[in-house]
Amino acid sequence: GVWCLAALASIFAVKPIRQLALQPDIPSHMVSQSTTLIPELLTIEQQGELVELMKDFGSLPSNLADSKVTMPQHEHIGEAVPIQSEPLPLCPHPYMIPNINRTLCILANRIDIGRHYITTGGYNGAKEPYAVAVGRLQSFGRYIFDPSTYPVVEKLFTSKGFQDAAKNTCPFNSQVLDPFQFNLIVQVPGQTVATHIDGVYFWGATRFEFPQWLLAAMKFSGLFEDRFIPQIQIVAYFHEWKDEEGLKKGSFIFWNQNDVPVEVPPTSRSASGIDGSTVVHAANTYLPEKQPPLTDKDKDVELRYSENGDLWTVFEDGKPTQYTYQTSDLRSTIVFRARCFETEEKKELFNRPGAVPKLSLSAILRTFQADMERRANRSMANLPPLDLAIMIMDTYIRYPYPHDSFVPFNYCVVEKLLGGGEALRFLFNSIGCRLE
Repeated sequence: GVWCLAALASIFAVKPIRQLALQPDIPSHMVSQSTTLIPELLTIEQQGELVELMKDFGSLPSNLADSKVTMPQHEHIGEAVPIQSEPLPLCPHPYMIPNINRTLCILANRIDIGRHYITTGGYNGAKEPYAVAVGRLQSFGRYIFDPSTYPVVEKLFTSKGFQDAAKNTCPFNSQVLDPFQFNLIVQVPGQTVATHIDGVYFWGATRFEFPQWLLAAMKFSGLFEDRFIPQIQIVAYFHEWKDEEGLKKGSFIFWNQNDVPVEVPPTSRSASGIDGSTVVHAANTYLPEKQPPLTDKDKDVELRYSENGDLWTVFEDGKPTQYTYQTSDLRSTIVFRARCFETEEKKELFNRPGAVPKLSLSAILRTFQADMERRANRSMANLPPLDLAIMIMDTYIRYPYPHDSFVPFNYCVVEKLLGGGEALRFLFNSIGCRLE
């Protein structure tokens, strides 16, 4: 065990390898974007209204359930396998979860995000077991695609802060705004927002047709830029706590260059404006010393509100768990988005049902396969769908590694992802992984 540990340390101590691993490699078409910082976007009244709206929803599902909102036409690209029966794990593969009707195991809708976080430890370079990493990722929220039905949100879209940010962020020739979504996103202590880009929209390909990991790969690849639709995204904080000393962490982080990222504290009522479907972003772990809820990726997880004591409790498959929080414990964010179009006519065309021809899944996969074959100089025609999905992500998606971690990989998940038995478990426990 000692010799294995020494070998592992020597590999990561080689300076050129480490520098190469830490250097961001975001494609050129996804950096040098316009961004906006707004010190005070929300009024005190709007802040209170958003807190009440969050409570009125009653429950906030885990973000793993986001595909239940959009019901994509293609849940998977062919990698699905039948779900197993309890008491066995429903989906033994660490990257798969039950599909919407719980008959198949499929790659998680945002497996691009989860896989990167679990294997690297995310922005903070955490070294922790698989179960803890999954718990940190399973933040809570609501995804709403009819923002005009919520007066407090509609006012935000018409506010001067949003309009000014949109003018700065949308391309100069695409200043016609199409408000289409808002999210309430909540982290409980110990949770994070992993490094990602948001749901990407193309002419003929959106989250309502395809898995979002595939859309992210399409954006990173640059192969579909002629179809890309830019967005303006505002990230605003409506929690009422203040953290002038920065002890709670939870900062908003984005990479606008292939360098050290920009870090913005989650100051109450402040906001940031970016194109979240282009600019890679994340959040520093909120209260990182706290253990997150250890929830099962195969179960329906949600955060439910009770007026009795102003409490929020994590539920799994309809049953309460031990994890309970007050509203003042939450890192609470509203994210609201508008697409940027060149003309009112193009905005109307995009939103007219059936007006835009849809890309086929086979056409998208053929485009990726042809490009990967050109790069590798070998045929990829017979790759199993799961292997193809992993290869697409590995080839194109370029989320940065932890920028200040000596070892930019979460070695504590190796035993879970690859197997290895008691010897490997003993090795990683000896360096602090606390594997069960």
